[in-house]
Amino acid sequence: MNKGEKLGVKDAILKRHSVRSYNSKPVTTEQIEELINAARLAPSSLNSQPWRFKVVSDRKTLIKFGEKDISRKQSWLADAGAIIVCCADMAGYIKDSQASAFFFRENNLITGDPMDGIDEYLEREVSATEAAKFGASAMNVGISVSFMMLRAIELGLGTCWVGMYDEQKIMELLDIDPLLRIVGLLAVGVPDEGDLPTEHNRKRLDEILLP
Repeated sequence: MNKGEKLGVKDAILKRHSVRSYNSKPVTTEQIEELINAARLAPSSLNSQPWRFKVVSDRKTLIKFGEKDISRKQSWLADAGAIIVCCADMAGYIKDSQASAFFFRENNLITGDPMDGIDEYLEREVSATEAAKFGASAMNVGISVSFMMLRAIELGLGTCWVGMYDEQKIMELLDIDPLLRIVGLLAVGVPDEGDLPTEHNRKRLDEILLP
C-alpha cells in the first residue's frame, strides 16, 4: 500500500492474496501488535474468544519452520518476517461460553426461547467429542485470522494462511501448552516486489449462491 493511501474494507479484500515471497525488511513489534489486536476484536460464538497466538520472529526459529519435517517442505516460510501460530483453547472455549451464557441469563439480556436454545447449544458442546470441540473452536480462530489478514493489507504487509505442518513438532519446538491445539500458521512479512497480486481465481456468484 502506498504511503497515505486509504483503503476501505472492500479494497483490502480485493488486494489480499497469498504471499510466499518476502523481502528482508523485518515486521515491527508495533505491526504485530496491530495484527493481534485486530484478531482480538473478531466475533466469536458466545463471545468465547478461544484464540491464542504465539508469535515467532527470531530468524533461527523461522528457519526451522522452513524445514521439511515441520512444514511439509514449505521452505519459503523461513523467509517470512514473522509466523503467527494460531491456536485454539478448547477448554477455554467451553468455560468462557458458559460464562457468557450465565451473564446473559443473570442480566436478563436474553430471555425465553432464545436462552433455552443457548442452553441446548452448550449442553451439546460440553458433551461433544474432542474432534467436534476442536472444529467449533477452530472456526472461531479462523474468523480472527481473517481479521489479521485484512489488517495486514492496511499495514502494507503480506500474509499467507498455512495449513500443512507437523503440529506435534511445532508444539515441542515452541513449548506450547499441550491443552491447546494449533489451527494454522499465518506467515507475515513485507512482500517481495516480484510478488504481485493476481486476479483471484474464485467461483462465480451463481455457483455459490443457493436458489
